[in-house]
Amino acid sequence: MANLDVVKLRKELQRFGQEHLLQFWDELSEDHQNELYNELSALDMEEVQEYFKKTVVEMSHAGEKLDDRMQPLTESQCGSIAKSTDQDLAHYENLSLEEISKGKVGILLLAGGQGTRLGTSYPKGMYNVGLPSQKTLFQLQSERILSLQNLAEKKTGRS
Repeated sequence: MANLDVVKLRKELQRFGQEHLLQFWDELSEDHQNELYNELSALDMEEVQEYFKKTVVEMSHAGEKLDDRMQPLTESQCGSIAKSTDQDLAHYENLSLEEISKGKVGILLLAGGQGTRLGTSYPKGMYNVGLPSQKTLFQLQSERILSLQNLAEKKTGRS
């Protein structure tokens, strides 16, 4: 195993109230431990915490919920695959892959709540739905996202 200073990482996460990120550390394979360690070590937790604080302050001063500020898209903002030309679709695909490869696209994967009705204490996305691969729904979605990122990098020559 690579030289991972998990104790130091745990202490750093604890400083920011994020030690729960290592809750299932011992259940991870060595490769997944290395991956998680590298990802968490690369985070600037002070910066993340600062962004979070700014967001909380902004929302508390705004006096309204985000839902109250959301508006439906206008007709001109919506596209239709059925109404688009092949050239338009190719342009949209290339534009999307370009933005993905630049790291300018974010994905929000909603957990869907706790799995208490399924008899579990963790989110439904972590529930074993009986697939031959034994992969969870979260893992399947994560793999699809990584595949899309890899495709974008391959098509644009960026990494």
